[in-house]
Amino acid sequence: MALHITVKIKLTGTYADKVRVEAASRRMSLAALTAEYAMRGLDAEAQDGSELAGFERRIAATILASRSDLEAVQAELDTVAAMLDTFVKLMLVHLPEPGTEKEATQASALARYERFIQQVGMAFEGDRPQALKKIGELIQQRIGTAEENQ
Repeated sequence: MALHITVKIKLTGTYADKVRVEAASRRMSLAALTAEYAMRGLDAEAQDGSELAGFERRIAATILASRSDLEAVQAELDTVAAMLDTFVKLMLVHLPEPGTEKEATQASALARYERFIQQVGMAFEGDRPQALKKIGELIQQRIGTAEENQ
């Protein structure tokens, strides 16, 4: 089995514009589209012409195209997770437990929120929570900036 390679490509001018337009029209990521172009070029050089090579090329193009759809779904899922997190935090802060002391109620809500976050964190496996980690880092940066401005 061949080893996989990673390549960085810089396109400028009309080439870059054409790739952006085609990637948007085909709903593909720029990386997937440029990989497809590279495979087409290698296949054209080989002039193999066999039906098997053409079939393999079509399968690879289909997989690359579906990858962009999966990336779009994943981005939507990450957005929904961030929205749910925000909703839960707001709900726990603004729907207090019965009581009369505001500070104690808010402290209790924040403690419940921390328990919720721990439970959500245990539900994830592998590298999936990367986007949530980025959201957390951005929020921490915002909190740090707000604390510095006070």
